[in-house]
Amino acid sequence: MEEPKSKLQVIKLLAITLPTVFVMILIWLTAVYIGGTYFESEASAEQFLLWILSGAVICIGYPIASRQISRLGDFHLNRKITHEVQEVPKFDKSDWLFFLLLHAITIPLLLWVFSDLQHHVRIYDFFVDKFGRNYKGAPNFPIVLAFVFGTFLLLSLFYVLFLKIKYGTFNEPKDLSREAEKKFRQKQGIYFSFVASTSLTVMLLYYLKIVLLV
Repeated sequence: MEEPKSKLQVIKLLAITLPTVFVMILIWLTAVYIGGTYFESEASAEQFLLWILSGAVICIGYPIASRQISRLGDFHLNRKITHEVQEVPKFDKSDWLFFLLLHAITIPLLLWVFSDLQHHVRIYDFFVDKFGRNYKGAPNFPIVLAFVFGTFLLLSLFYVLFLKIKYGTFNEPKDLSREAEKKFRQKQGIYFSFVASTSLTVMLLYYLKIVLLV
């Protein structure tokens, strides 16, 4: 029973993947043709492909990933309120506004940094000039780790500063009412899922450049 079931899953995966890839290629070719024919665009085919892929990742995949991570309920801060295990609460209006505000700030920034092929080239050349090349010809520095951990540390720093400004402490606020603590935990879980998805998105966007520049 297991083998037919696994084969069925593979078929379903192919049935979703192949049409998606075909549609993406069709959109890419159409964009290149329209841009060059009707708008006299000087952008390369690689740049058009990067616009499409990065736009899909940032504007669609990124917020979906954030929402899915927040729904997993695996974060300790989302699951325990005063030592009582509870289900992850659904988003209310304020949660959605907070979720959208976070992504409204980072989405334009990610588009600006990672949707321009020349930005990737300049970043690559900068690290080559500073650290040289390794035996494979790549920059002698883990750029992707710098991006991922740099993003994680920066967003974590914002969180700590928020706690200090809002509650006057670098640790979790104490003596909150049950309702206030519940709201705090929910917002905290949303922010932590945002940090995780942002770090993963940055890594994926960096690797998009590697594929395009090969």
